[in-house]
Amino acid sequence: ETGVLGLYNGLSAALLRQGTYTMARFAVYDTVKAQLQHTDGTPLKSTELAVATLLSGITGGVVGNPAEILNVRMQNDQALPPSMRRNYRNAIHGLYLMVRTEGIRSLCIGLGPSLVRATLATASQFVSYDVLKARMLRRGYEDSVLVHFAASFAAGLVATTVCSPADVLKSRVMAAIKLQDTGARTGRVRVWETAWNIYHTEGVRAFFKGWVPSYVRLCPQLVITFIIYEKLRKSYYAHYQ
Repeated sequence: ETGVLGLYNGLSAALLRQGTYTMARFAVYDTVKAQLQHTDGTPLKSTELAVATLLSGITGGVVGNPAEILNVRMQNDQALPPSMRRNYRNAIHGLYLMVRTEGIRSLCIGLGPSLVRATLATASQFVSYDVLKARMLRRGYEDSVLVHFAASFAAGLVATTVCSPADVLKSRVMAAIKLQDTGARTGRVRVWETAWNIYHTEGVRAFFKGWVPSYVRLCPQLVITFIIYEKLRKSYYAHYQ
């Protein structure tokens, strides 16, 4: 119905999300790892990586939650009946309407699933990337774009699988509509109730709906992100360390 432009529904919200959620995760993860670095050069322990992952995921989840809500709503808007569409023109317009019509607390809708998802995403993306890259370097591979590509490609597989249940649950909660006319829903959507309803009515496989499109979206994003990150990191250390 919407043509080629329909593929870019929610683009402004997606860009806002990357500029908040992703930036916060990278910044906190690297900062915490640097603070925990051993003076003798030995690798960080799994518990230390867990601390970096947890702090990074929580920060990213909180900072990026408003943009995450907008992203989900703007992408789902065309699937709704015209009378129920929110019709956000862009991310800024969407933020304004959310706060004006639903209150400031609307920016925290689905925060619980977002924090879980952000922590799982950080662990499955960053840690798996670091571990796979370290193993390839120990086997004699040069620290090159090829290594970064292979490690990020594999991290995409891990991350998509690990995050799929949280993604499904988060999207259901954030996309929920308050049906005031019928009284079928009373504003606040309970996360665990939603999870139970999905499991009870659709089964376990429902938590992995959309795995393929999620991987198609996430894998190129991770590959590009990590390759650029490695280039910037090397450039920074070359000039300032």
